[in-house]
Amino acid sequence: MADETTAAVRDASYDPLAPPVIADPYPHYRKLRETNKVHWHEVLDSWVVTGYAECRQVLGDTTDFGSDFRRVGVDIPDTQLSVQSLDPPEHGAIRHLLVSALHEQPLEAVRQRAAASAADQLAELAGQVGPVDLVRRFARPVALRTITAFLGVPPPDGEQFEQWSNAIVRSMDAGLDPARAEPGNHARAELSRLVAGWLADADERGFLGAARRAARTEDVPVAVLANSLRAVLHAGYESVSRLLSGVLARLVRHPGLLAASATPHATEALLDELLRLDGPVQADARVCVDDSTVGGQPIRRGDVLVLFLAAANRDPAVFPDPDVVRLDRRRGLHLAFGRGAHACLGAGLASLQLREVLAALRAGGLRFTPAGPAAYEPTATLRGLAELPVSVRRADQPG
Repeated sequence: MADETTAAVRDASYDPLAPPVIADPYPHYRKLRETNKVHWHEVLDSWVVTGYAECRQVLGDTTDFGSDFRRVGVDIPDTQLSVQSLDPPEHGAIRHLLVSALHEQPLEAVRQRAAASAADQLAELAGQVGPVDLVRRFARPVALRTITAFLGVPPPDGEQFEQWSNAIVRSMDAGLDPARAEPGNHARAELSRLVAGWLADADERGFLGAARRAARTEDVPVAVLANSLRAVLHAGYESVSRLLSGVLARLVRHPGLLAASATPHATEALLDELLRLDGPVQADARVCVDDSTVGGQPIRRGDVLVLFLAAANRDPAVFPDPDVVRLDRRRGLHLAFGRGAHACLGAGLASLQLREVLAALRAGGLRFTPAGPAAYEPTATLRGLAELPVSVRRADQPG
């Protein structure tokens, strides 16, 4: 850990779970970045990394910086060993298996399912009278139906699945609130058991069936496979639904964005900007495996680094006017899906869904206006709306 000789700034005033930060973390990220792009934070007991170049360095270096904290002697629960947490060379086999399964999915069929899900959900909203919550009535059902259809399983029913899913998200902030850790580990174990049952019964269709076939030729422990498929399910539901709800919140505030991006080129530019600005993953953690330097700051073996990807995505050194949607930016620079060996496996599927949602919104002929304040979940690592109340009218309807 850092000691009193470090030149880093000690900023104990930043509390990621404070209500004002939950409501709008971006001014706080800017302050952290402007103070020092790599500094020691007493409350987080970690190096906070907020600069774009510095985050790119750490994400791309699995030799000096690891996702697998066992490399520095930390005991990790078996439920957390997955494609997200393993480092090369162990990481290679499970990622190759999952990528192979991904490539077996007919892209056009996936696109059509995503488009149909978005269109169907919008059609349900068209006849609603009174306020509608776009989180509960659009973002979450669309994300759940799309990821489960992709996996080749029925959408889980009931409050239990939702409780498990939410517990995992909350546990991502266990470093700030230790009471969240155990419920998260329990939820991971329960969802892994659910996925293991699906995997055992999977037919040859869908992602799970393809993963099971690929597993026959890859040296991957069954538990790691189940945990990794659970991670795919969870990210496809929680990360994507939070992405969609964040995008919807922006479009409710700025309805002209859709009209200004009607051409295919402009649509792709808007999609890239929405991922940069409204991507739900705020931060990711790495551990220093070998003494190194980031942004001129020495980092010692065993030190934890919290990479604020959402801060890096608004670094003015890379993104002039960083808080503004600009359709003339160079695309593909943002870190919404990470980089390197642990880049998001489902980046293509998430982008596809967002693209189809934008198309459905244009074709649906609906107009959303705020019907109350938006409310955010009390989570810092994975940001997301709890509620987005709107009034729904047809675009040609007065009022």
